[in-house]
Amino acid sequence: MAKILRILLIVLLAISALLTVLFYAGGEDITGDPAYTNIFILWAYVLTGIAVGFTIIFPIIQMITNPKNAKKGLLGILVLIIVVGIAYMLSSTEQLGITNVDLVQYDVPSTLKYAGTMIHSIYVLAIVAIVSMIYTEVAKIFK
Repeated sequence: MAKILRILLIVLLAISALLTVLFYAGGEDITGDPAYTNIFILWAYVLTGIAVGFTIIFPIIQMITNPKNAKKGLLGILVLIIVVGIAYMLSSTEQLGITNVDLVQYDVPSTLKYAGTMIHSIYVLAIVAIVSMIYTEVAKIFK
């Protein structure tokens, strides 16, 4: 199984390298864009789909084969849901009063609530990451 995966990864790498060379050295079309842009973007979609598929499939397999550790994973997901929920409650729908015609479409309560939720979530998660890094380094000193 490991040998098949290794061969598959080498094939994906070779295709990616070939498409990259074609993208940069393949010339331009009549609009001046690289000639192989569409193929390059489609390949990126394929690789993203493969990555998303494995990201979803492997944790499910891990949870089935090791149910005790599944509790830890589900706890992490629960904490993430709680953080996003709190960030949602902290977010405002107050309109900004944008007068620019190109940006006025974003000055709606639902968009502002979504943006506020994401910003607050990033703040909380960044603080947690920084505190955990500091804690890890301090804990190493005392061991």
